[in-house]
Amino acid sequence: MALDKEIVTRVCAQLTKYLLERSAESLNISITKAKKYYEVRIVSKVFLKDEELNLLKSYLNVQPQEVGYYYLPLIGEYGSEEDLAIIAMLLKELDLNYDESSHELVISFRVR
Repeated sequence: MALDKEIVTRVCAQLTKYLLERSAESLNISITKAKKYYEVRIVSKVFLKDEELNLLKSYLNVQPQEVGYYYLPLIGEYGSEEDLAIIAMLLKELDLNYDESSHELVISFRVR
């Protein structure tokens, strides 16, 4: 499997498991293939505490120089430093919005 497809698959699987473990009422994943990247959009209705939301943000905002120090896997699986560095380099244009009143979480990102 190509590296970009592998990253999309892994990240979506980890986020899905994380949200379902927090009793997500609904979860929709949309993956669109563009010319040089994949666009991913995840919409979920889920109640998240502040620390859970912050964990998501830190997981998705890993910088290459922070790999090995800062990375917090959501489901307790530790990847190699090489895997984490590749994910950090290819995961782009991350946007995470959480509406506390409706408990709607929207995560979108690109993988090049």
